[in-house]
Amino acid sequence: MFTDKQSLILCAIVVFGFSISGIIDILDNYVVVAVLLILFILIVINLFMKISSEEYSEEELEIESKEKNSNILSEENV
Repeated sequence: MFTDKQSLILCAIVVFGFSISGIIDILDNYVVVAVLLILFILIVINLFMKISSEEYSEEELEIESKEKNSNILSEENV
């Protein structure tokens, strides 16, 4: 969904957004809170999607390596 660089930029935007809006005292505005909350939720969703895709790719790599090893062994026996 997002690259690592985009995720870091979004995290910085959320942190500075909460800080600046808290200093200016506009966190009472529902629109500001909604925008910051949506950005935060996007970051968390991206984190879980990235973790699950990495686990999936590791499992694929293991399966592919086992298949290649079994093909090599079967060719040697022939």
